[in-house]
Amino acid sequence: MSRTTNRSGMTLLELVVGLTITGMALSAGYGALASLVDHGDRATRMLDAISRAAGERRALREWLEGARVTLEESGPPFRGLDGIDGRRPNDELTFLTTARTPLGVGGTVVRLYIDRDTLTPERGLVAEFTHWPDRDRQRLEIEPRADALDCRYLTRMLGHAEWLPSWISTTVLPAAVELRLEPPPGDTLPPLLAFPLVVPIGNDQ
Repeated sequence: MSRTTNRSGMTLLELVVGLTITGMALSAGYGALASLVDHGDRATRMLDAISRAAGERRALREWLEGARVTLEESGPPFRGLDGIDGRRPNDELTFLTTARTPLGVGGTVVRLYIDRDTLTPERGLVAEFTHWPDRDRQRLEIEPRADALDCRYLTRMLGHAEWLPSWISTTVLPAAVELRLEPPPGDTLPPLLAFPLVVPIGNDQ
């Protein structure tokens, strides 16, 4: 006579195996989720860096596009100084702009330079704004990772196009300005700031 046994429930071994498999699945799921979060954070940081670099580049372009000279003898000149610090370009550019700046709209003198002064809070490429003619002043850190500024100025006054390393005039603007930023040796800049910025100006002098 044969006897059959109906078994219900799980043995302790089956329960341990089931819990182990469930734990492994949960662990893999959490790992995948953590990886997605890390990639998301990295993508967010990258987008923030791109957005900031685009904003910096746009601001520089707008200020230069608004460059003007005045008819007053005491008016601020367009002054591009060719400098060097060791073997690194250390140019400085000062000009009057009618574009909007942190001081608002109207005539504002913009000075672009690399700040290496340890006594100031700003670092790298800095813009100094001076409202003309009342002399209200403000500084703004543009790109702290910039370690060198190299500028060139396009002239067509000689009958042909030529890029000059400096430009100083109270009456004539260059046809265009090229700004090139460089990082410290061994470092990099965001791609949008690593490319030279060429801005046509002086079209309506």
